[in-house]
Amino acid sequence: FKYAIGEIILVVIGILIALQINNWNENRKASIEEIGILKAMKTDFLETKNRIKETIELQKEVVDYCYKLQIIMNGEKDTDSIGEYIYRGALSYWRIEPVNGTYDGLIGSGKTDIIKNHNLKSLLAEYSAEIKYGFEDEQFGLELTSLLTEESSSYSAFLEPERYRKRIGINKPISEEKRNSAISEHLNNNSFLGVLVAKSDMARNRLVYQKNILEFVEKILTQIETELENKK
Repeated sequence: FKYAIGEIILVVIGILIALQINNWNENRKASIEEIGILKAMKTDFLETKNRIKETIELQKEVVDYCYKLQIIMNGEKDTDSIGEYIYRGALSYWRIEPVNGTYDGLIGSGKTDIIKNHNLKSLLAEYSAEIKYGFEDEQFGLELTSLLTEESSSYSAFLEPERYRKRIGINKPISEEKRNSAISEHLNNNSFLGVLVAKSDMARNRLVYQKNILEFVEKILTQIETELENKK
């Protein structure tokens, strides 16, 4: 009887050890997979950070040029850069192009629980929601830009900066007469001005939004780097 009890105990101990080893192996595999995902996400978010920074600089120019164009159209006669303000301000639209492949793949696979850092998971969820909001909001901005393009289509070609024309192989300069006529038509285009005011406000709001997204990305990168450091 004692021998049988001893055998049972040994079997139970063996099972427990086997389960412990199996759990250890599973945890080790999960940890290795988590580290791989964190490294891939770090690469994605570093690229996203660089893209957002470039977009912000371009968006700052849009905001600045839209306001300068408003000033000119409200009576300021310094029209030397009016073509630049139209093309790189009023008719320009920049959006964030994030790299979300790793995170989207994680969501699609339903394996988000592999990330153990709760702060990081929370930041990723908030970031994803903010990105979606930006994409939904962009339709209005694109519509305003399209309206401005239509409102200026009859004369904007005569205000195009010379370097843009040369870039596509047009070396013949625009005559002073045509340029002055286009400037006059533009300064009297009240419909354009009305849309431009709305575009200026939208451009400023999008700049604030883009800066907020950059802050999210920087916080996420900090969390990822801290987590990777803790797992060394």
